Amino acid sequence: MRLMRLTLAAALLAVASTSSAAPNLIKQERVPGGALEALWQAGFDTDRNLQPFTMLPSDPGYANPSGDHTVGVLTNTVQDSGGIALAATDPLGQADYEWEGWFFTGAGNTRRGLVFRADPNNDFATHYQFVINSGLFQILLRKLVNSTPTVLGSWTSNTLPGGVPAQNTWHHMKVRADANAIRVWFDGFELTGGTPIIDSTSPLLTGFVGCYNFRFDLGNVPTYWDDFMLSNDAVVPARGISFGQLKSGFAR
Repeated sequence: MRLMRLTLAAALLAVASTSSAAPNLIKQERVPGGALEALWQAGFDTDRNLQPFTMLPSDPGYANPSGDHTVGVLTNTVQDSGGIALAATDPLGQADYEWEGWFFTGAGNTRRGLVFRADPNNDFATHYQFVINSGLFQILLRKLVNSTPTVLGSWTSNTLPGGVPAQNTWHHMKVRADANAIRVWFDGFELTGGTPIIDSTSPLLTGFVGCYNFRFDLGNVPTYWDDFMLSNDAVVPARGISFGQLKSGFAR
């Protein structure tokens, strides 16, 4: 009897361990075969949208995370056009989500990163952005309302486990937006430390997701992006099984 109870307990633990919160994929952009798989829109009244790009072996970013050498490229405008570029895609009705992707530091000479909750009704001039500044030393969570910025969080990249990102290297960024609570990760390290930043002043609660590239005094800088993923939390059980069903499988 004792052996049966121990075996039953072990089986229940195994079932529990295979039923966990797993990401529910909503949308992705991997640039498969050198073509975009999502529909992207340019922001800030520019023509600078995400474009597919197939790298050559001589390109510093050739060893991209997925290893297929196909990426998205977003090039900022020239200085007299604001030096800006934003590309966004529809979250397909999702308001609370995780948005993540890989970016290439290049020369580290522009502010670049993720945007989320971007308003398509004002050319995405209102949005949140999770970015690393030119010089690769400061990381920011900002809110722009009609292009006017407010800093919600600031971190120095020397506090990252991997230290300050090097030029010409790939890195991963992720944001989680749940109502007015926001958490952010860089290379798998949560900068918000498990405690969300709460935007209590007119929070942005819906909007598109995308990427950003800006420097007011330097234009035509290409930035590379890969393996974007939009998801939300969903409990996905390995299989439906009740305690009674499991118990009945043991001989008495």
